[in-house]
Amino acid sequence: MALPGPLQVARWLFGALVRRPADALRPFLSESDAADPTVFDEVLTIATGAGSFAVVSFGFVLFALCSTIYAFVYPVLWRLASLGAAVGTRLRR
Repeated sequence: MALPGPLQVARWLFGALVRRPADALRPFLSESDAADPTVFDEVLTIATGAGSFAVVSFGFVLFALCSTIYAFVYPVLWRLASLGAAVGTRLRR
């Protein structure tokens, strides 16, 4: 089994942690125009927008952290996998 490269992992993580939640929360990220909004409507609009922004921002921070860690760990994992394959080939001879 081949290890996916850092770019593939970053694309997958971005889709899972940023794009999917942002698409699901898109209705809450845009303002609604009520004909005669009450104060409660305005507060609710601001609260849902801020909550949605916080969720998407948290997903982006998590994506950036995981992608960075994988980019640093990938060469070590690749080297261990190639070493394991070489040892396995050597033992089969």
